[in-house]
Amino acid sequence: MKRQMGIYFLLILLPFLVVNCIEPFEPEAVDFESALVIEATITDENKNQEILVSRTFALDTTGLYGERGAQVSVTDTNGDVYDFVEAKEGKYVSSISFAAQTGVGYSLSINTKDGSTYSSEQVIATQPTKIDSLYTEINFKDGEVNEGIFVYVDSVDPTKSNEYYRYVYEETYKIIAPYWSPLDAYVISRVPFDYKVGTFDREQYERICYNTVISKDVIQIKASNFIDNRISKFSIRFINRDNWILANRYSILVKQYVESRAAYNYYDTLKSLSDSESSLYQIQTGFLEGNIHSVTYKNENVVGYFQVSSVSEKRIFFDYEDYFPGEESPGYESECELLTPNLNDIGGGSYLATGIDWDLFTFYEENGDKLDSNHPFVMASPNSCGDCTVLGSNVKPDFWVED
Repeated sequence: MKRQMGIYFLLILLPFLVVNCIEPFEPEAVDFESALVIEATITDENKNQEILVSRTFALDTTGLYGERGAQVSVTDTNGDVYDFVEAKEGKYVSSISFAAQTGVGYSLSINTKDGSTYSSEQVIATQPTKIDSLYTEINFKDGEVNEGIFVYVDSVDPTKSNEYYRYVYEETYKIIAPYWSPLDAYVISRVPFDYKVGTFDREQYERICYNTVISKDVIQIKASNFIDNRISKFSIRFINRDNWILANRYSILVKQYVESRAAYNYYDTLKSLSDSESSLYQIQTGFLEGNIHSVTYKNENVVGYFQVSSVSEKRIFFDYEDYFPGEESPGYESECELLTPNLNDIGGGSYLATGIDWDLFTFYEENGDKLDSNHPFVMASPNSCGDCTVLGSNVKPDFWVED
């Protein structure tokens, strides 16, 4: 099964000449047929930890393929071994729940079904630091051009022993289809010049949905950039006030990972590479080496980084009305249009039947003009205007609250 192309994948093909990071780093030129891609972060949360193992190929620029049948384990310096089982293609989950312990060393081992072995350098679990506060403010981005809502985080390590932090967020927003109907349309007859259609009760509720998006950018900060090492008003996310995801209700979960210096350097270089799109056509191709290596083939390139971090998280909710009271909320994801398509076309086909078959639009209501039998239905276009499941899930998340 192919997975979505991620930021690691970009490293394999991304050309560049100059990279800036904390310590001078010279990526090596690389010529490859395929590369193993590993996404592995073990945290101090007591849970079933996850590790993603994929493979990408030089001639395929469309995504990553989950690596099946691998043996994955994590070993700590106390002698404990945590085995991971394949939950689905390329996704490996620890057979028991466990939490990384501060000061303990951990190493990753992977054996693929072709007999190749990969191992990581030993990584020491970091000391935890909690997020003090997560909050929002209205302000302008890029001068006075874009007004919107900034999401900020404050954090302080009273021991001042932690310096490097990385942030990931998951944003969830409520979707309300503006032209939903409890009925849906279907084609009864497909006889040329005599098409017939009808309606039936929808099998699922498709008016209110929720969609969750995980951040893709590398968001990092050094505590020493702030007075007294107190991270204050660090921007995690900016949302333009006209963004449709704010139309109903919005929530954001921010996770703070305490990193080692080596991990910070790796992700800092990763960000530099992903931001260097202007140099895509430069000559030299680079490869960013992490802390995972092939034991079987010393010169084999492995993409990814094994990280052991403490993590802290906070979630907030807000409504558009909270910040722009009395103002009209942003429009829908698409510009919706109400149509009355032909049931029978001059050439013997049916625009209405074709649109129903291909989900070009969805039923909204019966046409009030009873004398116009060739336009029996008013349809919403595109179909997301009447069916929110095109944009999200109609299952309300467990964490969702309206107050």
